Amino acid sequence: MTSSFQVRTSCRLCSHPNLKLVVNLPATVSGNALKKTSSEDDPPLTPIDLYQCEKCGHVQVIHIPSPEFLYGKEYPFISSNNPDLVEHFKESIKFLTENFISSIDFALEIGSNDGTFLEELRKVTGCKVLGVDPSVPPVKIAKERGIETILNYFNEEIAHQVIENHGYADVAIANNVFAHIDDLRGFTNGIKLSLKEGGYFLFEASYLKDVIEKYLIGTIIHEHLSVHSLHSLIPFLKEFNLRLLAVKYVADIQGGAIVGVCQKVSSEELSLPLDVDILNLLEQERISGITDTQGLLEFNSRLNDKASELKEKINSVANGKTIIGYGASVSSPIIIDLLGLRNKIKYIIDDNPFKKGKYMPIGNIPIVGFDEHRQSSEETIMIILGWAQTERILNKLKNSLSGCTVVTVYPEFALFEL
Repeated sequence: MTSSFQVRTSCRLCSHPNLKLVVNLPATVSGNALKKTSSEDDPPLTPIDLYQCEKCGHVQVIHIPSPEFLYGKEYPFISSNNPDLVEHFKESIKFLTENFISSIDFALEIGSNDGTFLEELRKVTGCKVLGVDPSVPPVKIAKERGIETILNYFNEEIAHQVIENHGYADVAIANNVFAHIDDLRGFTNGIKLSLKEGGYFLFEASYLKDVIEKYLIGTIIHEHLSVHSLHSLIPFLKEFNLRLLAVKYVADIQGGAIVGVCQKVSSEELSLPLDVDILNLLEQERISGITDTQGLLEFNSRLNDKASELKEKINSVANGKTIIGYGASVSSPIIIDLLGLRNKIKYIIDDNPFKKGKYMPIGNIPIVGFDEHRQSSEETIMIILGWAQTERILNKLKNSLSGCTVVTVYPEFALFEL
């Protein structure tokens, strides 16, 4: 298994060449690059440091693994397996249809995964739907559910194909996709091309302000090439005649995310004033320091201090105990490496059928089901690697196990007895 990467030399949003290193992290691999056997070599490490554009303030990863490596034939994430995400999709659809557009003829979703969002949107509006996604397993499920899906990466060429075969879209959707794209200018121009005049663009992205304030290390992964703020995103969207109408802040998705609704408008309409709630969020960003390089450098220092303190706590109680991970998530490797646990974890628990029986791409760590773990009588330290599901995992552990030490990185870096 190999992963080559390219190094970006200009800003993903404004193309400015001056990018400053602001968050230095251990080089690691994608947690989705699971191995089928322990004899396979681990993929090479790829840097995951964050850089800030000195012109527009956009925060981004500049070391870019090949998309085929990240989203290829073995991509394990399935939207419908996450009940919280399904409910979040329903709320986003409600936000869109009750406030902006209730009558939809044709909806296009980029990064549609297994079609969960489109299936719900079709139930609510009766519209024609089309997905675009490059990953084989979820697209197979989507097609089995009757969701027409193009198996490919979305770009301007695919946009022209969509227009030719299906017409212009009333709504384009990109849920947790805007952070994943390297050629964000080409991608966004494809959105612009696909929409009819006056059409709407609904997007969701993890929010830089929360990443910094909540130490959301689990969102800094190779798949997330951008960590968005409204400060840099609004002028970028305007370049493509997309006027940001509203932003809904969602605290319980990805540790903090923004759901935005844009409309494709004329150049004259781009100068209309922003909604007061958007202005308030922009002011909060300014006060928090995330638009300033110094604020991000200070975050890096605080993050290293928190990680070092937690490592010391783990080492102080580790004698005679077996260290186990819970959740073979995409962000598991960065959490494992930040806490210095690469060669210390015996196995990781995960009941996703796409993951059980495989091995993590670092340290040959096997992935087992929860029932297999319950057969063990060892005294354990449980590292919650599926950080976004911390509450759900803790409830399961409380109901099924007792007497283990738990380590979390969300909602805080902590070690405690269950």
